[in-house]
Amino acid sequence: MKMSFAAVAAVLLLCATGFFAQVAQPSPQDLQQQIQALQAQMQAMARDYQAKLDELQKQLEALKSQQQASGAPPSQGGVPQYEGTAPPLPASATGANALANPAISLIPDMIASGGNDPYWLGQPNAYMREVEIAFSAAIDPYANAFAALSLEDGQLNVEEGYAAFPALWGGFSAKLGKFKADFGKNNQMHSHTWFQADQPLALREILGEEGFSDTGLSLSHLLPTPWTSDITVEVTSGRADLFGGSRSSLAYLAAWRNYWDLTDNSNLEAQLSLSAGKNAQNGTTKLGNLSVTYRYKPIGNRRESFIWRTEYLRKDVDFENVVTPDDPSQPSYLVEGADRWKGAFSYVDWQFARGWFLGTRGDWVRHPDGGNDSGGALVLTWFPSEFQKFRLQYARTNYAGIGMRDAVVFEYGFAIGPHGAHPF
Repeated sequence: MKMSFAAVAAVLLLCATGFFAQVAQPSPQDLQQQIQALQAQMQAMARDYQAKLDELQKQLEALKSQQQASGAPPSQGGVPQYEGTAPPLPASATGANALANPAISLIPDMIASGGNDPYWLGQPNAYMREVEIAFSAAIDPYANAFAALSLEDGQLNVEEGYAAFPALWGGFSAKLGKFKADFGKNNQMHSHTWFQADQPLALREILGEEGFSDTGLSLSHLLPTPWTSDITVEVTSGRADLFGGSRSSLAYLAAWRNYWDLTDNSNLEAQLSLSAGKNAQNGTTKLGNLSVTYRYKPIGNRRESFIWRTEYLRKDVDFENVVTPDDPSQPSYLVEGADRWKGAFSYVDWQFARGWFLGTRGDWVRHPDGGNDSGGALVLTWFPSEFQKFRLQYARTNYAGIGMRDAVVFEYGFAIGPHGAHPF
């Protein structure tokens, strides 16, 4: 039988289609090999990207540590997530404008109180606790300047005023001037950044109302540890109320700070601070502080945060006094002794809605005579914005010798002008 050309062409076309279809269709083994090859390539790329991310994370942590030692990036307002002393970095102007026009801010802090607590009874029932006037600017490419003036009861005081050198030789950073000592976390905070209306009882009774601040040199360096860690050494005049030695006496402080990122949203910070200096009683005053802080702040979530801080303090005041008897025939003799103070506080501050914070605090202090003061506070704070703060606090304290005392405190504060963010 003869086949037409069209029939032969159709048969050839069908055969060719089947042949190429068989050639183009890989076997299951070929597909498996291709998948494995792609997986290997993707894993190699993932490792490469992870290594780059780890390197960037190390650089970021090193930069954070340098900022903690010398000052933080500028920001606005007084929202309590920022802690410590205000930074020396300019908060608004940059370049040549920063040299001629420093950033200036004004932060009033008003208080009204009631109750029978002797601490608040010593104050007017309503008063302007302080007005902080802050200045920050770049001195030149090598240093920044920061100053905080406090207006209280018509008197203008220099709360802080120093130059910061963030990038010295060998990876060091420094501050030179008057500053709040790196003694725990709360000691470094300005009043408008406190988490309660007042400082914890242990800080007030052991360090004094103004805390530990003095004029001198602070030097910091990042340590080569697997986690973020730095050490700070400070030498100050020793003329603070805590020491008060002779003109030639200096006070010395060493602080070791450690920081760990627990998750993307939480971190842990621990710090040990030790200080010593000659006092006016021919002895030595020694101070110690152990501070632990846990923070939780979901990334991108402005409605939720949590902070828990605990600090333990100790102060030993050694003294020597020469006693001269009234009877001239009796020789003078030396009396030696020591006063021991201990104290601790712990507080939490929980943000449960945008701008709303609920907190509580526990206090304890042991006096040299063995008496104990203890108490606590419940705090509700509302920030309508980062520029305003309303706070209501109830505190109850059991003082040695006088018993239980209560206080209700209302606080209002606001900020105008560019004010730098406080170190983390």
